[in-house]
Amino acid sequence: MIGLDVDIFFLLYLGSGFALLFGLWFYYDWKDKHLFEAQRSKVIYHCIKCSQIYTGAHGSEECDCPQCGFTNGRLRF
Repeated sequence: MIGLDVDIFFLLYLGSGFALLFGLWFYYDWKDKHLFEAQRSKVIYHCIKCSQIYTGAHGSEECDCPQCGFTNGRLRF
């Protein structure tokens, strides 16, 4: 059996716990950034014909309304 002092055991125990917490924090931060990056870059449109609010692809200036088919310009904030 491997002989470990009590202080070495607690140091390894706390170190592995901190490493686990840091790894989980890093993983979920990376996952959040990549999952919602596409959603954050969408463009918002408001149809002047039927008052529908919808989103379109990033970089497009005009997009057809999914409800009535009218072509609308993007909203600018």
